[in-house]
Amino acid sequence: MAVTTVAQFAAELNRPAATLLEQLQSAGVPKGAPEDVLTEADKERLLDHLRTAHGSAGGDRKKITLTRKSTTEIKQADASGKARTIQVEVRKKRVFVKRDENVSDEAAQAAAAQEEAELARREEEARAQAEALRQQEEQLAEARRQREEQERREKAEAEARAAAAAERARRGCRRA
Repeated sequence: MAVTTVAQFAAELNRPAATLLEQLQSAGVPKGAPEDVLTEADKERLLDHLRTAHGSAGGDRKKITLTRKSTTEIKQADASGKARTIQVEVRKKRVFVKRDENVSDEAAQAAAAQEEAELARREEEARAQAEALRQQEEQLAEARRQREEQERREKAEAEARAAAAAERARRGCRRA
């Protein structure tokens, strides 16, 4: 195992050695010079201290925020026709939230139950519509049957009247 000094660790972290020494002292690690040797236990103690200081002592982070900054230049002509270069800085911020596995399972179950209830409601609606159509067809068939029966009776009465009129006409012709 390689021996790491405070100065080497600071270079590895791209931090000044003085800042790292201050952080080590606030973490309770007794180091006073950049040439002092750091152990893994010292590094763990520093990490725990920094986690509590920055508010992520609860273990896994639930939210990660990524910020990206890009700078571009555009050339724009002003009213006199003179070209100017304008610096444009765009900042984008994106937040990723870690979802709870338990909550997502419960949400999936709730969504499935809601979907099943919606399906049952639609089936009941379809059954009700089918029943209404069946009743309407029965009413129309009954109305058609009654109309045809009425037409038959009227036709029979008309034929009977015509036959009676023909009989009267025949009897009337015999008398004359």
